[in-house]
Amino acid sequence: MCRFSFLFFFLSILSLASNAQRKVSVKAYITATEDYCGGARPSDEMLKDLSTEKPLSDKVIYIKIGTVNKSTNKTVKKVKTDANGRFEVMLSPGVTYYFIEEWKSKVFIAPKNTHEITWNISCLRKRYATPDFILKVKPGNNPEVHINYHQNCSYRPYCGQYSGPLPP
Repeated sequence: MCRFSFLFFFLSILSLASNAQRKVSVKAYITATEDYCGGARPSDEMLKDLSTEKPLSDKVIYIKIGTVNKSTNKTVKKVKTDANGRFEVMLSPGVTYYFIEEWKSKVFIAPKNTHEITWNISCLRKRYATPDFILKVKPGNNPEVHINYHQNCSYRPYCGQYSGPLPP
């Protein structure tokens, strides 16, 4: 009986070590673009620059298992981009992960309407539930995760209707 217990314990440790070794590298590149939000009429060059993806440094990304974001899904990894908008993480092959930004890692709380913005709550819930990127990790080479976060103007909120004053 003692030998059987020892053998089972030894095999369990080998299995855990094998699973730990099986993790593979996944690289990511996080960028940002933005809208032109007011002032003098921009040149074509300025508009092109705003729409050009730029590395997003110090961006916190949460990685969870699955394909639909829920606050009850456990965070597997929390990573932060470097100065070049990149990070690398070790993940288990054969598992489908999704990547989300910080606000989606928390419990969804619907914003209150104000005198300037009326929110479309079903649109916001859908945006919350939709991962920023989904990846089924392969045992070999995996495609680079690339997420671009677009910044809308305050008077063009995603899932909101703005009725306040426009910028000059």
